[in-house]
Amino acid sequence: MSIMMRSRWDTVSRSVFTPAIVCTMVFLLNACAPVISPQLMEQVDRNLTYGALAGRPDETKGRIVLLGGTIVQTVPKPNETEIEVVQKQVSSSGEPYLTDKSEGRYLVVVDRFLDPAIYRAGRDITVAGKAQGSVLRRLGEIEYRYPVIAAVELHLWKEPLSPQAYPYAYPFGYPYYRRWGPYPGYPYFY
Repeated sequence: MSIMMRSRWDTVSRSVFTPAIVCTMVFLLNACAPVISPQLMEQVDRNLTYGALAGRPDETKGRIVLLGGTIVQTVPKPNETEIEVVQKQVSSSGEPYLTDKSEGRYLVVVDRFLDPAIYRAGRDITVAGKAQGSVLRRLGEIEYRYPVIAAVELHLWKEPLSPQAYPYAYPFGYPYYRRWGPYPGYPYFY
């Protein structure tokens, strides 16, 4: 008969590592969760791409679509807000990829006021909503057909942090960037 003896460290390691593993798993699973509600994500037509939406706007009317991109402009109107977006491909969680590739532009119509200072140009957005056909508008000097999405849910992504400038001279930081002491030409040449 074999008797297994537990040491004090076996108990400590289990009591410490089990919650750590559980917390890590919860964090990782939440990091991949979509930003649009699960009920609406079930209704989204995953086969409906931006290309199909722009190419056949009348055939896609009323279908739920998930799109993402970068805001070009936000225009408040009396009973709604209209957001012009440059389309970008989205990840499984709905976040637009950081890329310069786009298939075109679309309009998002929201039935409430959205502040243009918050929903400003350059911010990334994800929208789930009903396709409403298209409208023809001027874009520069051309007539452009915008697919229109009536937003059911939308998510404004946080702005990425800008990189901080290194405050010291390259390649060495303070106080090594300056030449100290007596050297030829001191104190007139640096």
